[in-house]
Amino acid sequence: MSGSTKFQFPSRGFYYVADKVAEADYFLGRMKETSAHIAEFRFLFSAFVSAARSVTFSLQAVMSGYPGFDSWYQLRQKRLKESRLAWFFVDLRNHIQKVGGAPLFHSGHSRNGQFEWFTEFIPTPDFEEVPSGDVIGLSEAYFRLLLEILRDCYTDYWAYIDPRAMFSVEGLRILGWTVEDVEEAVGFPRGWTDIPWPEEEKLSARLHVLSRYGGDELMDAFFEKYSIGSRSEPKEQL
Repeated sequence: MSGSTKFQFPSRGFYYVADKVAEADYFLGRMKETSAHIAEFRFLFSAFVSAARSVTFSLQAVMSGYPGFDSWYQLRQKRLKESRLAWFFVDLRNHIQKVGGAPLFHSGHSRNGQFEWFTEFIPTPDFEEVPSGDVIGLSEAYFRLLLEILRDCYTDYWAYIDPRAMFSVEGLRILGWTVEDVEEAVGFPRGWTDIPWPEEEKLSARLHVLSRYGGDELMDAFFEKYSIGSRSEPKEQL
């Protein structure tokens, strides 16, 4: 999609998704800090599972009004369904919310004069098969999988969901917007930046001035924190 039709943004912004990501990141961080406190760890783990599961719910709710998203998401949904770890966390979230209790086992050992705690999943009648390994590491692996999907979304829908996009010439082209539309969007009268500039740099200069009044980018910090990798420019077909 580009230029021919002015894109009208839905009422739900991507900051809803970013907020859910921040929530899951917070609980995962607290789990790492409280592994020695069994009851608190279990509370935090339950909160993490719920927050992480809601990331894709929020993504679908926010992005449903964007061009081609339904078919785009089907491919990512297939990836999640093919992940045994993702399936386990989905089942675990449903169990925690509808029944209660997570199949966690806490143990530890002394090393170099310090006691180190280790939490793992154990089979139960409700979970006959569980992934092996440290619960914190498995939780982070699941969270990274979700972040990879969000990174793909940020790459493919860059012009629509990165607040910096509307202040670029390429972003305007994809959105079908004019610089006057941007002026209006950030609260200024149309033509507010239409002052004498060198003609060859006028559009870029006007957008640079307006970028000071744009929203904050919210996702790159999480991509960097979890080493998800950089993202590229949007794909033309979107």
